[in-house]
Amino acid sequence: MLIQDFFTTSDGKTAKLYSLTNAHGFQVDVTDFGGVLVNLFTPDRDGKPTDVLLGFRNPADFEANPPYFGQLVGRLANRLAGARFSLDGKDYQLECNDGGNRPNALHGVLCYGRRLWNATPLDDATLQLTLVSPDGDAGFPGTVSVTVVYHVTDDNSLDIQYTATTDAPTVVNLTNHAYFNLNGRSSERCDHHTITSTAYAHTEVDENLIPTGRILPVDNSPFDLRAGRTFEDIYNDPRLPIAFDDNFIVADQAGTLQRKVFTVASSQTGITLEVDTDQPGVQLYMGYWLDGSCIGKAGKPYRSLASFCLETQLWPDAPNHPDFPSARLNPGDTYTHHTIYRFGVQK
Repeated sequence: MLIQDFFTTSDGKTAKLYSLTNAHGFQVDVTDFGGVLVNLFTPDRDGKPTDVLLGFRNPADFEANPPYFGQLVGRLANRLAGARFSLDGKDYQLECNDGGNRPNALHGVLCYGRRLWNATPLDDATLQLTLVSPDGDAGFPGTVSVTVVYHVTDDNSLDIQYTATTDAPTVVNLTNHAYFNLNGRSSERCDHHTITSTAYAHTEVDENLIPTGRILPVDNSPFDLRAGRTFEDIYNDPRLPIAFDDNFIVADQAGTLQRKVFTVASSQTGITLEVDTDQPGVQLYMGYWLDGSCIGKAGKPYRSLASFCLETQLWPDAPNHPDFPSARLNPGDTYTHHTIYRFGVQK
């Protein structure tokens, strides 16, 4: 495994870059700062290695990283209504850090993706990252120990396995916030993409993008991706003013690995992405909030709709919805999460 110095953090520490490879020209570059997926090279239809991840041209910009490019997200991914929850009769108030003046906590407030993790290469294709999140971290109870293993497989997949334990009752929901563009990192939009999903329902949200508690079937709605939709069709759908930033339901509970819950293909490059996960939800975010303030790897600003994210996780605001799959983690139990991003080429 190639290991290089990547950048120096604001407190003088060295973030390193680890290159995970297989024998077929597939490569994933990961930094121990935030567990960020920095580059992902996969062959296009002509066999040319193509980087399909958005990220910064200047490595030091990954420290602040306002859009969460490629980060490991926790302690609680997605949005938490009012930045508060209750556990065993005790109320916990977090910081409101969501954009657009929305009164939510987003991605755990003090996101794990903005911290230096302990990294251990296990072989040329496998990197283990560990982090200890102390009791009271961002307002959450319990000391949580997190392990994430990135593994590159021979079939051009990135396999991610998450585990976490705690010394006191708490809530945990982890994910990775990779931004994809299968046309390549220099493409300014995700045109020429088609997306398909097995999702049968979605969580309705209010004006603050918080679940109302209603589970709505996708039938006869713009959320029905089972037959596939082009990104252009979604962008131009007047029923979807910001395209998608929504939780799609692929299962009622976590724990069973399901294949191809989402599939995306670019007719421009021929590159395909299939997502397998054992999580019950996938947040499909189509990059609407990108505003041109981030300069990308090709030296161009990233503007709205320049990417898409498929964040496998529990449903948003789960601690405030007893009927949602639970984010609770107790001492003696282990949080587990398994997701595979599989890349290929259209035949």
